[in-house]
Amino acid sequence: MGFGLALIGKFKLWVYAIGAALVAIAWAYFRGKSDEAGEEHARELNEYVETRKRVDDVDITNADDALEFLRDRQSK
Repeated sequence: MGFGLALIGKFKLWVYAIGAALVAIAWAYFRGKSDEAGEEHARELNEYVETRKRVDDVDITNADDALEFLRDRQSK
């Protein structure tokens, strides 16, 4: 009867080890997904900043032409 209990104890140890490995893999996967989402958000913000800089650097010599362009663009 002692051998059966020892076998069950070793089996439980293996189950715990496999469970811990699965938890570690799942944690690493979800951590990677979270980091990737953060990097994507940072890229989008940087693109916005660059676009905003390009818009701010545009030299408008004639405001009437700019307004006409915006009105034409809005109507399309």
